[in-house]
Amino acid sequence: MIKFKDTDCYPIQFDLFRLIAISDNLTFPMVWQDKYYLKKVIHIDKDSILILGRNLELEGHK
Repeated sequence: MIKFKDTDCYPIQFDLFRLIAISDNLTFPMVWQDKYYLKKVIHIDKDSILILGRNLELEGHK
């Protein structure tokens, strides 16, 4: 798995129910749908979840 330091990551907002519905497992860190490296949960509210991570498509899969 690709790993990034906290300083290399930024908050990404996801729809909470959609993320849970498409994920079998929400362990962190993880690569989600081969698009995002998700490091840790920052905040959860009733509709969304903020996760510290990176978009792997922008990184070109280093």
